Amino acid sequence: MTNQKKQMELRMTNKIEPTGGDTERIGFTKDQMIQFLRIMQHNTNTMLDMTGVNYENNKKYMAMEHKLWNMNWKFRYVSRLLRKVAPHLAQSEEELDEKIRQNEN
Repeated sequence: MTNQKKQMELRMTNKIEPTGGDTERIGFTKDQMIQFLRIMQHNTNTMLDMTGVNYENNKKYMAMEHKLWNMNWKFRYVSRLLRKVAPHLAQSEEELDEKIRQNEN
């Protein structure tokens, strides 16, 4: 089979030759291709902006998480210290309710 016949057969069956022998152009104009590139550039810029915003939000979230951890640590420390100094004092609503019930009985 000659090369020309092979090319014609490939075009008729819409198969692309794996070796890249089909050199037909895609049917887009230059303006359409430029528009594709502009759209892709816009999408890339949007994605980069979103990544930057995500990074800033993540930093704020981690700072808030760190503050919360420190506040919890301080509360646990003071709570333990108060237990050592004055074990008879109620430190939570549950303990206070229990002491009130005990005093009522």
